[in-house]
Amino acid sequence: MPKLINNGAIVENTFQWLQDAEQTADANSIVPAQHWLANQDTIGPVAGIWLEAGDGTEILADTDLSQFSVIGINFPAFMDGRGFSYARLLRERFNYEGEVRALGNFIPDQLGYLLRVGFSSFQFNEDVNLEKALELHKPFSIAYQGDVAEPKPIFLRR
Repeated sequence: MPKLINNGAIVENTFQWLQDAEQTADANSIVPAQHWLANQDTIGPVAGIWLEAGDGTEILADTDLSQFSVIGINFPAFMDGRGFSYARLLRERFNYEGEVRALGNFIPDQLGYLLRVGFSSFQFNEDVNLEKALELHKPFSIAYQGDVAEPKPIFLRR
C-alpha cells in the first residue's frame, strides 16, 4: 500500500485517490468534488473529496464538510499555487477541521509553506523519497507572520 506524510509521520495511505470519475467509489475513496456534487445522491458515502486547481472553494459553500475525513487539493503543476489559497480558505472561511491533503505535483521544499496554510497530509508523486521529504516537514521553529496554526504575528505573541 502506498505511503504518505500525515501530521509529521510517514504512514500507510488508507484512502484511494480516484482521479477518473468513472471509477467506482467506496467508503475509502477520495473523489473529484465536481463529480461528488453532481452525483452525491447516488454515489454513496466516501472518505472525502478533492478539488482541482480551477474548482475554487466556492463550490463547497452549501456543503457540510464535516462529513468528509479528508479534502484533497490537487496541484496539477509545480508552478500552480492556487492550492495554497484553497487550503487556507477551507481552514479559515469554512472552518474545516479534518485532514487537508496535498495531492500531485508539489515538491518537498514546499512542505513548510503548505503546513502554514493548513495542509496536514501530503501524498507525493511516487518518485519522491518520503524520508528525505520528512526532513523538510518543519523547516523553521518559528515564523514572523501569522498563519493558520498561529494567526498572530510574532510581535503580538510576546
